[in-house]
Amino acid sequence: MASLLNVKLKNVKWGEYRFKEIFNNIYQGRRLKKDDQIAGSIPFVMAGVKNNGVVNYISNPVAIFPSNSITVDIFGNTFYRNYSFGAGDDTGVYWNDENSYSQETMKFFAISMSKSLNGKFDFGKKLRSSQSLNFKMMLPVNSEGVDFDFMDAFIAELEAYLTSAGLKDYNLTIEEQQALDNYS
Repeated sequence: MASLLNVKLKNVKWGEYRFKEIFNNIYQGRRLKKDDQIAGSIPFVMAGVKNNGVVNYISNPVAIFPSNSITVDIFGNTFYRNYSFGAGDDTGVYWNDENSYSQETMKFFAISMSKSLNGKFDFGKKLRSSQSLNFKMMLPVNSEGVDFDFMDAFIAELEAYLTSAGLKDYNLTIEEQQALDNYS
């Protein structure tokens, strides 16, 4: 199955798109120090990969970003969000309220964005969302432009494969988590 997905990726036509061509909203979260966070139910996203960047659940009066968004932190770590959330100043938030992209399309965008940002940012060179407007990502195209049908079908097929392989929503063992913690 995985090899069939690789063949599909190799056979599709690709085009370059600037982030600002895909998203009409690109915003940076706001600073909220850990000591100032009040316990609550709002997922609060900051830089990092542990728990997909969700560091706490708060009740502070912060900007609430919409579900069906993508977050990119200062290191280029990219995650799709299917829930509303708040974000710290080390996290950019990307969405489009004029085009209703499917969850599958947004997940594909997140993967493509992550690939385009990989290895470009670290503690010495941090990413801010305002710098990313003209960053480019590769997307599948057809004669009409972005091939949304391909992205939706590809992600649906990938998720079906992961589910059948027992890898959807996989929880790491203690040993696996320790290995990751020791690596990072």
